[in-house]
Amino acid sequence: MALHIGKSPISIMRLQTMIIDAAVDQRADHRPARRAEVDRPALVGVLGTPVVQILHGEIQNVCESGTQVRLDQSLPLSTLVRIEYDDNLLLGEVIACQPAETGWLVECRIEHGLFHLTLLSDVMAAQDS
Repeated sequence: MALHIGKSPISIMRLQTMIIDAAVDQRADHRPARRAEVDRPALVGVLGTPVVQILHGEIQNVCESGTQVRLDQSLPLSTLVRIEYDDNLLLGEVIACQPAETGWLVECRIEHGLFHLTLLSDVMAAQDS
């Protein structure tokens, strides 16, 4: 769905229809959804605690149902997280965490996603002026 604010269209997409500028992993996978390899730095905020803990990691891939993030530490199952990478923000829940060659591979089910945040901010600022 496209929403026009002023002269700029803003795309609002469900995560299932999100298009990512990354190659889609064509290797065999047991998951029903194909994963898009991302391999980009990410900030992971642990939510639901008195002080939000921020972890530096790398988002490995994204699919319609979730994402995998490599971190230096493990996170408990059901932890609520905020994942920021590139110009995107994902909100989700940890559903698996396992040791990896370096650090931990944290799998998250994504509940909400905001994409192209800079464009959205520019359009909102233009509306206020």
